[in-house]
Amino acid sequence: MSLRDEFTEFAEWCDGTSPLYARLARGVADDPDLLAVADAVPEGRPAPHTLFAAVHSLLLDGADHELREWYPSVVGDAAHDPAEADLMPAFVEFVLAHETRVRELVATRRTQTNAVGRCSALYPAFARVAARVDGPLALVEVGTSAGLNLCFDRYRYRYETDAGVRTVGVDDSPVRIDCALRGTDPPLPADPPTVASRVGIDLNPLDVTDDADLNWLRALVWPEHVDRHDQLAAAAEVVRPDPPRLVAGDAIDRLPAVVAELPNDRPVCVYDTQVLYQLGEAQRDRYRAVLVELAADRELHWVSGSHVVGQPDEGTIPLRHTAVSRDGLDGTTVAHYEPHGRWLEWIAPEE
Repeated sequence: MSLRDEFTEFAEWCDGTSPLYARLARGVADDPDLLAVADAVPEGRPAPHTLFAAVHSLLLDGADHELREWYPSVVGDAAHDPAEADLMPAFVEFVLAHETRVRELVATRRTQTNAVGRCSALYPAFARVAARVDGPLALVEVGTSAGLNLCFDRYRYRYETDAGVRTVGVDDSPVRIDCALRGTDPPLPADPPTVASRVGIDLNPLDVTDDADLNWLRALVWPEHVDRHDQLAAAAEVVRPDPPRLVAGDAIDRLPAVVAELPNDRPVCVYDTQVLYQLGEAQRDRYRAVLVELAADRELHWVSGSHVVGQPDEGTIPLRHTAVSRDGLDGTTVAHYEPHGRWLEWIAPEE
């Protein structure tokens, strides 16, 4: 796919979700100078996401330019409507004026979001795992970014049902995650499952205590999604005083050593969200093989939420739970959820 086609396809994906990025993506696709800057994104990384995050990060960091007036994440409700005013001249001027810094960012940074809202799907999934094991969970996240979702048990949840609202988690947490429930009732204990330990693995983990890393994490959230920005900021404040341990490296390669460090009698829950689709088929096969090997001499569960490559509706993510054994990975699809956790449909069979 050409770089121009990549931006055109991205624009179609943004329609109805981010009018700002839809307009920008179509503008970049028709601008050779901007495509030349985007070409600095390393092969294999999504150029539109990375370019727009680089620009967003500079604006969030205080860059003084009229372009900021189109970004709700920067100026709030006063932001211009991209449908009512042509923002492309301002965008072109900004990128070319900051070209050196933009090129540096797109060449060195990765798209590695922490969608804290996905914890609304992880909460009942972890509760399902906890009900099947003896003792607190040792959580290991593959593709952890800054590890905010590893701290799911520090947040407050409001699940909306036809019968009313169910509130679970930490009552006084500044992080509130709202989720509309569909389907059957998921396991929602008032108190979150007990976590014995938590560790995340990522090619380039972000340090939530580092201002530059936190700014990049914010920049990856689309400008119009102000509620997600607020949620991310609150989660970062909760996690910063006591962040989880993060390990840098290829997650599949590092996973055996990370699990080997955990007590043999402690149940392990390896999980990932929106990771599998980023792996090639051979990598996915190797990941599964490693999980089976790790389950040979310990209790290990795998929770995975990721759209299937080629799946027609990427706005719905299947969530699977697998009690891994040496016999393989015969898991169960327990739910479908919106990519940012705004709704959850629980479909796990009753047992």
